[in-house]
Parts: sequence; structure tokens; C-alpha cells
Amino acid sequence: MNVEYLPPPPVPDDASGIPTRLVFGDGIVATLGEEIRSAGVTGRAFVVADESVARAHAPAVLTSLASSGLRPELVTFPPGEASKSLEGAARLFAWLGAQRAERRDCVIALGGGVAGDLGGFVAATWLRGVAFVQVPTTVLAMVDSSVGGKTAVNLPVGKNLVGAFHPPVLTLIDVQMARGLPPREVRAGWAEAIKTAAIFDPTLLGDLEGRDPTTVDSKLMARLLEAVVRWKERTVHVDPKERGIRIALNFGHTVAHAIEATAGYGTFLHGEAVAIGMVVATRLSVRHAGLDPTIGDRLERTLAAAGLPVRFGAGAPPIDAIVARTGFDKKVEAGRVRWVLLAEIGRVIVTDEVDPELVQAVLESVYV
Repeated sequence: MNVEYLPPPPVPDDASGIPTRLVFGDGIVATLGEEIRSAGVTGRAFVVADESVARAHAPAVLTSLASSGLRPELVTFPPGEASKSLEGAARLFAWLGAQRAERRDCVIALGGGVAGDLGGFVAATWLRGVAFVQVPTTVLAMVDSSVGGKTAVNLPVGKNLVGAFHPPVLTLIDVQMARGLPPREVRAGWAEAIKTAAIFDPTLLGDLEGRDPTTVDSKLMARLLEAVVRWKERTVHVDPKERGIRIALNFGHTVAHAIEATAGYGTFLHGEAVAIGMVVATRLSVRHAGLDPTIGDRLERTLAAAGLPVRFGAGAPPIDAIVARTGFDKKVEAGRVRWVLLAEIGRVIVTDEVDPELVQAVLESVYV
């Protein structure tokens, strides 16, 4: 099976298929309560954040929500992927029950991908679904997980295996909230930006090429992030349930998820695992999908210039373990792994015909 995907068209101005309102800006968190009211929420606001994010950003968020009459409440959880579990969700369900949360209320995920996935999963399943709002505070969440409505928790056997599609009614992206992030976190987010450019937009890839995101000023950062997010918006509009072109967004993720699960969640940041996964997928693309090797080299240089890993270092998980974990990937069908590969920048091939021996050889090539 081989399926080809080209970049999706712009979302029409009068489109009704996008349930998420996207708001971009620099220093706009004070408008959050007003924006939530404009999105139709009439009840209370329940904010979910990890402890570190809450200390940095919850005061401003709660002030904005209170000023709009949303009567906010905050719950925190320990930072890290370990909190994104069925047990973590159960604690939030108990909290919402104690607060007597109703269907007219909303759950707000304040933070990175863990908060978004966990908070979104809880919003999707509490009372069979309440309104959900994303306020991402990391570059990774801004360009990827805060848009599109995929929510999930992890199981010991693999990442994001229990979840639901539950699009936020609002995603507010304030680049000021990403200021002060550790450089490693900023670079991890940049991996998803490079991925989006590779699968959809040669011009955007040129804008990202050779840049270390930790040196990009706020104005340029806002412009580049919006360009990336708009591609995600186009893709979700065409394919909200990941039954077609949206699978292209998983370029690099088959190996990335296997790396995270095998190494232990948190050992690699998601974007770091995606960067290595993109190197693997790019090398498979050269040998299986006919990608020009010079393009493969260009993508690796772009990742390296951004400060992202393009090889495994000491302590990497065993290759056999990574290969085995790919069998639990969400894209597996009839026991066959579907790989997202590049035929060229802006042209994706999804195939389940990659030789396992080739996968093994390519994985070996990224071990130092």
C-alpha cells in the first residue's frame, strides 16, 4: 500500500469545519477570559497545569478568567510524561467531581503537550465532553499539540494509546509565555516546525534553515509559529479524524514514539525524539521513496543547526527494542507498520512496504 499526499489548500474564509478559534499575539494572556466568553462558554473555568507552569503563568491566567466572571479553579500535577496516565486522569476526574463541574463549564490546559493531552482527554470524557481551551506555554505545544484536537494518555506499552479527538473551542498562542524556557525546550519545539515545513512548504523550510531558535527574536518567532500552525489548521480542516492527509503530520513520529517508550518517557524530549525519527524517516525516504539524497542531507543540517540531535549517543535504547515498539504505533494496520516518508519537500508517501531489514540498517546508521 502506497498513498501520496500533497499540501492541503487554504481554509476558506467561510469554513464551518474548524471548531477551534486560533488567536495569536505577544502578551495577550490578559484577553483569555474575554476570548473564552466569545467562544460561547457560559459556565466556570477549570485550569489544569503542572506545578512549574502554574507558578509561572497561573496568576495572570486566573486573573483574566476571574475578570470575565468565569470563577476559575486550578489543579496542578507533577511535571513530566508520567502524569499523563490513566491514574493522572482519574485524579482530575475526582477533582472535577468535587468541584461539581457541569457541561456548560470548560477545562483549560495551561502548559505544554502533557497538560494539553491530559487536560484534553479529561475534557473529552468528563460528562461525555465539555468545552476545552488550550493555552500552550511551550514552542512544541504552540506549533503542534495545541491545534487539532488529539488528546490521549500513555500506557506502559506505548504512548498516546488511549485518547479521543476533542478539538479545543479556543487556542490562544501568546509567544511571550514561551520566553524564559530552557534552550532545550525551545529547540525541541522547533523540531515540529521543521517537520511541518518538510512535509508541506519548501519556502517555510528555507525560512527555518540554518536557524537556532534560541536566538530568534519575538517578532520573527511569532510570524514563523503562525505559519507553522496555519499548516496544521489546513490539515485538520481537511482531515479532522486522521483518516487521510493528517497522517503526514506523523513524519518522524513512528520511531520517535518508539524511542520515548523504550528509553523511558522524559529521557528524550518529544521534539528530540522526533528529530532523530525524522533522520531515520529521511534516510528511509532516500532508499525507499526516491528522495534526493541532497534533500536528506539538507534536512539533517537544518535539524543540527537548530541544536537538535541527529544521532543516538551513549545510553541509547537497543535497536531491537525500538523496532519492536514500532509495532505498537497507532499507524499500524493489519500488523504492518505504515511509514510516513518524503518523495520530495511538500510531497509525502505513506507506505507499509518498507523492508524491515532496511529499517534495521537505517537505525544502525544513526547510532554513534
